[in-house]
Amino acid sequence: MDNNIPKHSWWHQREELEAFARTFDETARLRVKKSVLWSATRAIKTFATTIGRVIYIPVDWSASSVRSVIPHEVAGHIRQFRWAGFGIHPNLGIFPGMFLVYVWGTLLPVFLAWGRYRCELHADAQSWKYHLERGLWDSTDVRRRAERFADVVSGFAYIWAWPKAWCLAGFKKRAEQVIQEHSSGNG
Repeated sequence: MDNNIPKHSWWHQREELEAFARTFDETARLRVKKSVLWSATRAIKTFATTIGRVIYIPVDWSASSVRSVIPHEVAGHIRQFRWAGFGIHPNLGIFPGMFLVYVWGTLLPVFLAWGRYRCELHADAQSWKYHLERGLWDSTDVRRRAERFADVVSGFAYIWAWPKAWCLAGFKKRAEQVIQEHSSGNG
């Protein structure tokens, strides 16, 4: 597989990145998102996707991009799968728990996938906390990320999971809560 991997790809640093992911959850695994299954849409090729304990990442991402998204995917989504698996293992949460949230939630009428919106909001809040705690982002960065990602979640890539105005309001509110918790030393 290495022959078809671009030189700038995160794949060349996969062991280091997977070790970093395991600091959040010891079961986390990273895989390349490079097959017919993943090439169906631009959104699928643009975003990381977590199923159970495995994070599927586009092959052409840089190592720094992967490192930046790991807190969202692991501290957020893998923990959500673990919760849906009754706290035992993330893979136990695939069926029926997270399957219902992600797949059936996505098939609901447009703007009614509240579960998907909440999962993404929670996962991104975990990422904001991580980046704030380590001084990688400041409050302006968190607010900017919240607004940008609310646009994504309320847009085509997430099949308009939640109405844009509501999504943006929810992300802004949660961003302010995370910033406040961090500022007061409770984050």
